[in-house]
Amino acid sequence: MRVATSTAYSQGVTAMNTQNYNLNKTMLQMSTGKKIVVPSDDPAGSARVLGLNQAKSRTEKFQDNISTTKSSLEIEETAIDSVVSVLQRVRELTIQANNDTYDAVQRADIGKEIEQQLGALVGLANTTNGNGEYLFAGFDNRNQPFVNNGGTIEYKGDQGQQLLQIGPTRQIASGDNGFDVFMDIRGTDNGINTSNSPMSVFAIVGELQTVLNTNAGSPTAVPAEDFHDSMNRIIGNLDAAMGHIVDKQATIGARLNATESQENVNEDYLVQLASTLSDTQDLDYTEAISRLEQQQIGLQASQQTFTKIQGLSLFNFL
Repeated sequence: MRVATSTAYSQGVTAMNTQNYNLNKTMLQMSTGKKIVVPSDDPAGSARVLGLNQAKSRTEKFQDNISTTKSSLEIEETAIDSVVSVLQRVRELTIQANNDTYDAVQRADIGKEIEQQLGALVGLANTTNGNGEYLFAGFDNRNQPFVNNGGTIEYKGDQGQQLLQIGPTRQIASGDNGFDVFMDIRGTDNGINTSNSPMSVFAIVGELQTVLNTNAGSPTAVPAEDFHDSMNRIIGNLDAAMGHIVDKQATIGARLNATESQENVNEDYLVQLASTLSDTQDLDYTEAISRLEQQQIGLQASQQTFTKIQGLSLFNFL
Protein backbone atom coordinates (compact mmCIF):
# COMPACT_ATOMS: atom_id res chain seq x y z
CA MET A 1 0.00 0.00 0.00
CA ARG A 2 1.37 3.37 -0.95
CA VAL A 3 1.37 6.18 1.64
CA ALA A 4 1.54 9.67 0.26
CA THR A 5 4.11 12.06 1.68
CA SER A 6 1.34 14.42 2.79
CA THR A 7 -0.39 11.61 4.66
CA ALA A 8 2.76 10.65 6.51
CA TYR A 9 3.36 14.30 7.30
CA SER A 10 -0.21 14.72 8.63
CA GLN A 11 0.02 11.58 10.75
CA GLY A 12 3.29 12.77 12.24
CA VAL A 13 1.78 16.13 13.20
CA THR A 14 -1.27 14.41 14.70
CA ALA A 15 0.92 12.09 16.76
CA MET A 16 2.96 15.00 18.10
CA ASN A 17 -0.16 17.00 18.95
CA THR A 18 -1.68 14.02 20.77
CA GLN A 19 1.48 13.44 22.77
CA ASN A 20 1.77 17.16 23.53
CA TYR A 21 -1.89 17.33 24.63
CA ASN A 22 -1.48 14.36 26.95
CA LEU A 23 1.72 15.82 28.36
CA ASN A 24 0.12 19.21 29.00
CA LYS A 25 -2.89 17.54 30.62
CA THR A 26 -0.65 15.60 33.01
CA MET A 27 1.33 18.76 33.84
CA LEU A 28 -1.94 20.60 34.56
CA GLN A 29 -3.09 17.76 36.81
CA MET A 30 0.18 17.92 38.71
CA SER A 31 -0.05 21.69 39.12
CA THR A 32 -3.63 21.50 40.52
CA GLY A 33 -3.23 18.23 42.42
CA LYS A 34 -6.51 17.03 40.85
CA LYS A 35 -6.94 14.20 38.41
CA ILE A 36 -10.25 15.69 37.23
CA VAL A 37 -9.39 19.14 35.91
CA VAL A 38 -12.42 19.58 33.65
CA PRO A 39 -15.68 17.56 33.66
CA SER A 40 -14.81 15.90 30.37
CA ASP A 41 -11.86 14.18 32.06
CA ASP A 42 -14.33 11.96 33.95
CA PRO A 43 -18.03 12.90 33.62
CA ALA A 44 -19.21 10.35 36.18
CA GLY A 45 -16.46 11.30 38.61
CA SER A 46 -17.19 15.01 38.11
CA ALA A 47 -20.87 14.45 38.96
CA ARG A 48 -19.85 12.56 42.08
CA VAL A 49 -17.43 15.31 43.13
CA LEU A 50 -20.21 17.89 42.67
CA GLY A 51 -22.54 15.89 44.91
CA LEU A 52 -19.86 15.37 47.54
CA ASN A 53 -18.99 19.09 47.60
CA GLN A 54 -22.65 20.00 48.00
CA ALA A 55 -22.97 17.57 50.91
CA LYS A 56 -19.81 19.03 52.43
CA SER A 57 -21.16 22.58 52.09
CA ARG A 58 -24.48 21.63 53.72
CA THR A 59 -22.76 19.86 56.60
CA GLU A 60 -20.43 22.81 57.18
CA LYS A 61 -23.53 25.04 57.35
CA PHE A 62 -25.00 22.68 59.95
CA GLN A 63 -21.77 23.03 61.94
CA ASP A 64 -22.04 26.83 61.73
CA ASN A 65 -25.62 26.61 63.01
CA ILE A 66 -24.46 24.37 65.85
CA SER A 67 -21.80 26.90 66.80
CA THR A 68 -24.43 29.66 66.84
CA THR A 69 -26.87 27.50 68.80
CA LYS A 70 -24.30 26.46 71.39
CA SER A 71 -23.18 30.05 71.93
CA SER A 72 -26.77 31.24 72.38
CA LEU A 73 -27.71 28.36 74.69
CA GLU A 74 -24.57 28.80 76.81
CA ILE A 75 -25.36 32.51 77.30
CA GLU A 76 -28.97 31.63 78.11
CA GLU A 77 -27.83 28.92 80.53
CA THR A 78 -25.63 31.44 82.35
CA ALA A 79 -28.52 33.92 82.56
CA ILE A 80 -30.92 31.27 83.84
CA ASP A 81 -28.38 30.11 86.43
CA SER A 82 -28.22 33.68 87.68
CA VAL A 83 -32.01 33.91 87.76
CA VAL A 84 -32.13 30.80 89.97
CA SER A 85 -29.52 32.32 92.28
CA VAL A 86 -31.54 35.54 92.56
CA LEU A 87 -34.74 33.62 93.34
CA GLN A 88 -32.95 31.55 95.95
CA ARG A 89 -31.75 34.74 97.62
CA VAL A 90 -35.24 36.21 97.46
CA ARG A 91 -36.66 33.07 99.06
CA GLU A 92 -34.07 33.24 101.87
CA LEU A 93 -35.02 36.87 102.52
CA THR A 94 -38.71 35.99 102.45
CA ILE A 95 -38.28 33.30 105.09
CA GLN A 96 -36.27 35.73 107.24
CA ALA A 97 -38.90 38.45 106.95
CA ASN A 98 -41.65 35.96 107.81
CA ASN A 99 -40.06 35.42 111.22
CA ASP A 100 -41.81 37.24 114.06
CA THR A 101 -38.45 38.28 115.48
CA TYR A 102 -38.19 40.84 112.64
CA ASP A 103 -39.83 44.22 113.23
CA ALA A 104 -41.33 46.58 110.67
CA VAL A 105 -38.05 48.47 110.08
CA GLN A 106 -36.11 45.28 109.45
CA ARG A 107 -38.77 44.06 107.05
CA ALA A 108 -38.69 47.36 105.22
CA ASP A 109 -34.92 47.02 104.89
CA ILE A 110 -35.38 43.54 103.44
CA GLY A 111 -37.94 45.09 101.08
CA LYS A 112 -35.21 47.40 99.75
CA GLU A 113 -32.98 44.43 98.91
CA ILE A 114 -35.95 42.70 97.30
CA GLU A 115 -36.33 45.79 95.09
CA GLN A 116 -32.70 45.41 93.99
CA GLN A 117 -33.19 41.72 93.31
CA LEU A 118 -36.25 42.50 91.20
CA GLY A 119 -34.14 44.91 89.16
CA ALA A 120 -31.55 42.18 88.72
CA LEU A 121 -34.22 39.80 87.45
CA VAL A 122 -35.40 42.33 84.86
CA GLY A 123 -31.79 42.88 83.76
CA LEU A 124 -31.26 39.14 83.34
CA ALA A 125 -34.51 38.82 81.41
CA ASN A 126 -33.16 41.49 79.02
CA THR A 127 -29.85 39.67 78.45
CA THR A 128 -28.34 40.10 74.97
CA ASN A 129 -25.91 37.98 73.02
CA GLY A 130 -22.71 39.09 71.28
CA ASN A 131 -24.74 40.47 68.37
CA GLY A 132 -26.87 42.72 70.55
CA GLU A 133 -29.92 40.47 70.17
CA TYR A 134 -32.19 39.92 73.17
CA LEU A 135 -32.18 36.24 74.18
CA PHE A 136 -35.71 36.18 75.57
CA ALA A 137 -37.55 38.32 73.00
CA GLY A 138 -38.70 35.53 70.68
CA PHE A 139 -38.53 36.46 67.00
CA ASP A 140 -38.48 40.20 67.82
CA ASN A 141 -34.96 39.98 69.24
CA ARG A 142 -33.88 43.50 68.30
CA ASN A 143 -36.27 45.16 70.76
CA GLN A 144 -36.07 45.02 74.56
CA PRO A 145 -38.60 42.42 75.69
CA PHE A 146 -39.20 43.48 79.32
CA VAL A 147 -40.10 47.03 80.30
CA ASN A 148 -41.24 48.65 83.54
CA ASN A 149 -44.63 50.25 82.98
CA GLY A 150 -45.62 52.13 86.13
CA GLY A 151 -44.15 49.53 88.43
CA THR A 152 -45.48 46.56 86.43
CA ILE A 153 -43.01 44.55 84.38
CA GLU A 154 -44.53 43.88 80.97
CA TYR A 155 -43.40 41.55 78.22
CA LYS A 156 -43.14 43.21 74.81
CA GLY A 157 -41.66 40.28 72.89
CA ASP A 158 -43.51 37.46 71.16
CA GLN A 159 -43.88 33.77 71.86
CA GLY A 160 -41.74 32.63 68.93
CA GLN A 161 -38.85 30.22 69.27
CA GLN A 162 -36.02 30.28 66.75
CA LEU A 163 -35.08 26.89 65.32
CA LEU A 164 -31.81 26.17 63.55
CA GLN A 165 -31.06 23.21 61.29
CA ILE A 166 -28.19 21.22 62.79
CA GLY A 167 -28.51 18.06 60.71
CA PRO A 168 -30.23 16.81 57.55
CA THR A 169 -33.43 16.03 59.46
CA ARG A 170 -32.84 17.73 62.79
CA GLN A 171 -33.71 21.19 64.08
CA ILE A 172 -33.14 22.58 67.55
CA ALA A 173 -34.30 25.68 69.41
CA SER A 174 -31.48 28.15 69.92
CA GLY A 175 -33.28 29.89 72.78
CA ASP A 176 -36.54 30.43 74.69
CA ASN A 177 -38.94 33.33 74.59
CA GLY A 178 -39.47 35.43 77.68
CA PHE A 179 -43.14 34.57 78.05
CA ASP A 180 -42.41 30.86 78.46
CA VAL A 181 -39.54 31.49 80.86
CA PHE A 182 -40.71 34.36 83.06
CA MET A 183 -44.41 35.00 82.50
CA ASP A 184 -45.98 31.53 82.53
CA ILE A 185 -45.57 30.52 86.19
CA ARG A 186 -48.32 28.33 87.63
CA GLY A 187 -48.87 29.32 91.26
CA THR A 188 -51.45 31.03 93.45
CA ASP A 189 -52.69 34.58 93.27
CA ASN A 190 -54.23 36.68 96.05
CA GLY A 191 -54.70 33.64 98.23
CA ILE A 192 -56.98 31.90 95.73
CA ASN A 193 -55.87 28.68 94.10
CA THR A 194 -55.57 29.47 90.41
CA SER A 195 -53.07 26.89 89.29
CA ASN A 196 -54.38 27.12 85.73
CA SER A 197 -53.71 30.85 85.54
CA PRO A 198 -50.18 32.01 84.67
CA MET A 199 -48.31 34.59 86.72
CA SER A 200 -44.94 36.22 86.19
CA VAL A 201 -41.84 35.86 88.30
CA PHE A 202 -41.73 39.67 88.44
CA ALA A 203 -45.26 39.87 89.85
CA ILE A 204 -44.34 37.35 92.54
CA VAL A 205 -41.26 39.28 93.65
CA GLY A 206 -43.10 42.59 93.24
CA GLU A 207 -45.88 41.43 95.53
CA LEU A 208 -43.30 40.41 98.12
CA GLN A 209 -41.81 43.90 98.01
CA THR A 210 -45.26 45.44 98.48
CA VAL A 211 -46.13 43.18 101.43
CA LEU A 212 -42.83 43.97 103.17
CA ASN A 213 -43.31 47.70 102.68
CA THR A 214 -46.68 47.67 104.51
CA ASN A 215 -44.68 47.64 107.79
CA ALA A 216 -46.30 44.41 108.82
CA GLY A 217 -46.23 43.96 112.59
CA SER A 218 -46.85 47.62 113.40
CA PRO A 219 -50.10 48.70 115.10
CA THR A 220 -51.39 50.22 111.85
CA ALA A 221 -50.39 47.33 109.62
CA VAL A 222 -52.40 44.34 108.49
CA PRO A 223 -52.94 41.66 111.15
CA ALA A 224 -49.96 39.39 111.70
CA GLU A 225 -51.99 36.39 110.63
CA ASP A 226 -52.81 37.98 107.28
CA PHE A 227 -49.17 38.99 106.85
CA HIS A 228 -47.97 35.43 107.42
CA ASP A 229 -50.64 34.07 105.10
CA SER A 230 -49.40 36.40 102.36
CA MET A 231 -45.78 35.54 102.99
CA ASN A 232 -46.45 31.79 102.99
CA ARG A 233 -48.35 32.12 99.72
CA ILE A 234 -45.46 34.10 98.24
CA ILE A 235 -43.00 31.42 99.37
CA GLY A 236 -45.16 28.85 97.56
CA ASN A 237 -45.16 31.03 94.45
CA LEU A 238 -41.38 31.43 94.66
CA ASP A 239 -41.02 27.65 94.89
CA ALA A 240 -43.24 27.30 91.82
CA ALA A 241 -41.19 29.92 89.98
CA MET A 242 -37.90 28.23 90.86
CA GLY A 243 -39.28 24.85 89.82
CA HIS A 244 -40.38 26.36 86.52
CA ILE A 245 -36.98 28.00 85.91
CA VAL A 246 -35.10 24.84 86.90
CA ASP A 247 -37.15 22.92 84.34
CA LYS A 248 -35.99 25.45 81.72
CA GLN A 249 -32.42 24.85 82.89
CA ALA A 250 -32.87 21.15 82.24
CA THR A 251 -34.20 21.70 78.71
CA ILE A 252 -31.28 24.02 77.91
CA GLY A 253 -28.82 21.40 79.14
CA ALA A 254 -30.56 18.73 77.08
CA ARG A 255 -30.35 20.89 73.95
CA LEU A 256 -26.67 21.58 74.55
CA ASN A 257 -26.03 17.85 74.82
CA ALA A 258 -28.01 17.27 71.63
CA THR A 259 -26.05 19.89 69.69
CA GLU A 260 -22.74 18.46 70.87
CA SER A 261 -23.84 14.96 69.87
CA GLN A 262 -24.92 16.16 66.41
CA GLU A 263 -21.71 18.14 66.09
CA ASN A 264 -19.71 14.92 66.53
CA VAL A 265 -21.88 13.13 63.98
CA ASN A 266 -21.37 15.96 61.48
CA GLU A 267 -17.63 16.00 62.10
CA ASP A 268 -17.37 12.27 61.42
CA TYR A 269 -19.39 12.73 58.24
CA LEU A 270 -17.11 15.56 57.09
CA VAL A 271 -14.08 13.30 57.59
CA GLN A 272 -15.77 10.61 55.53
CA LEU A 273 -16.65 13.12 52.80
CA ALA A 274 -13.09 14.41 52.70
CA SER A 275 -11.76 10.87 52.30
CA THR A 276 -14.22 10.06 49.52
CA LEU A 277 -13.48 13.36 47.76
CA SER A 278 -9.77 12.65 47.94
CA ASP A 279 -10.22 9.19 46.46
CA THR A 280 -12.39 10.60 43.68
CA GLN A 281 -10.51 13.68 42.59
CA ASP A 282 -7.05 13.88 44.15
CA LEU A 283 -4.08 13.02 41.96
CA ASP A 284 -1.75 10.09 42.62
CA TYR A 285 1.54 11.93 42.21
CA THR A 286 3.63 8.75 41.94
CA GLU A 287 1.52 7.51 39.03
CA ALA A 288 1.41 10.99 37.47
CA ILE A 289 5.19 11.42 37.57
CA SER A 290 5.68 8.01 35.92
CA ARG A 291 3.08 8.88 33.29
CA LEU A 292 4.71 12.26 32.68
CA GLU A 293 8.06 10.65 32.02
CA GLN A 294 6.51 8.19 29.57
CA GLN A 295 4.68 10.99 27.78
CA GLN A 296 7.87 13.03 27.51
CA ILE A 297 9.63 10.03 25.94
CA GLY A 298 6.68 9.51 23.63
CA LEU A 299 6.71 13.16 22.56
CA GLN A 300 10.44 13.07 21.90
CA ALA A 301 10.02 9.91 19.83
CA SER A 302 7.22 11.50 17.83
CA GLN A 303 9.31 14.59 17.18
CA GLN A 304 12.31 12.54 16.07
CA THR A 305 10.15 10.34 13.84
CA PHE A 306 8.51 13.38 12.28
CA THR A 307 11.90 14.93 11.57
CA LYS A 308 12.99 11.82 9.70
CA ILE A 309 9.71 11.57 7.75
CA GLN A 310 9.89 15.24 6.93
CA GLY A 311 13.27 14.68 5.21
CA LEU A 312 12.04 11.79 3.07
CA SER A 313 11.06 12.54 -0.57
CA LEU A 314 11.45 10.88 -3.98
CA PHE A 315 13.15 14.02 -5.14
CA ASN A 316 16.06 13.15 -2.88
CA PHE A 317 16.82 10.19 -5.19
CA LEU A 318 16.55 12.02 -8.55
